[in-house]
Amino acid sequence: MYRPTATLRPHPAYQELCGPITTTRVRRVAQQAGPIREPLLTTRDGTILDGHARWQVATERQQPSLPCIEYDLTPEDGLLFVIQRHRTSEGLNDFCRIVLALRLEPYFSAGTHRSRETTDNTQPSSNLTNIGRRDVRVDIARVAGVSTGNVTKVKQLLDTVIPEVRERLLRGEVSIHRAWQWRTLSPKGQRDALWTHVHQGAIKKTVGRLVRAHADTSAPAQPANVAVTVLGGLAMYDPADITVAVVDVPGRAVVVTQMCYDELQEQHTR
Repeated sequence: MYRPTATLRPHPAYQELCGPITTTRVRRVAQQAGPIREPLLTTRDGTILDGHARWQVATERQQPSLPCIEYDLTPEDGLLFVIQRHRTSEGLNDFCRIVLALRLEPYFSAGTHRSRETTDNTQPSSNLTNIGRRDVRVDIARVAGVSTGNVTKVKQLLDTVIPEVRERLLRGEVSIHRAWQWRTLSPKGQRDALWTHVHQGAIKKTVGRLVRAHADTSAPAQPANVAVTVLGGLAMYDPADITVAVVDVPGRAVVVTQMCYDELQEQHTR
């Protein structure tokens, strides 16, 4: 059936967890000419289960209505449907799916049994029926398509990692295991570990380039006051404001950011 675009809304758990719709996905849909014709999958009250990018593009284009396939689902089945529809390579990563599946933990813990009669072959089958009383991690892992070990790790790190690490987990830029290893660090320790993880490749390339230039006798020599400016001026900083990353490369080298060097140079010339 067709529904007015303005009456549709993203699934609240998906919207809360994933934030803005993935830019790449929206861009790909926006490249398609003409109105959106591929049906969205929704509940009967207009909650989007699959098709968030199509809905966003249609909203921006002011397309008045969208084709929808509606399902009569409970809130638990609706959340399960969202998780299962986004288990593809372009869907939600393991961390996102686990966090969504953890919202079903009270349901699994209650050992709820439900039976549903349906004659509609298009109705998605529920994996939430006939759940027995057992380790709920098994059910969460099955729903999310992950190992029980990763479910345990996510539960342990959710309340201990800083928001910056959580954001990188959502974006798939930090693995569950790595974030779990950081969970016992202080907030500053986690920020330092995250900074090193994100910039380690760039640091190694920069240091390697500097070391190679230092070993090249044809390379122009640095002004003698550069080392003095840097090493002598670092004391002006509060140690808590300095991020130190140790990189295993040959030779002796100190790398500073351009902003740091400019500040040190200004201080040195006063």
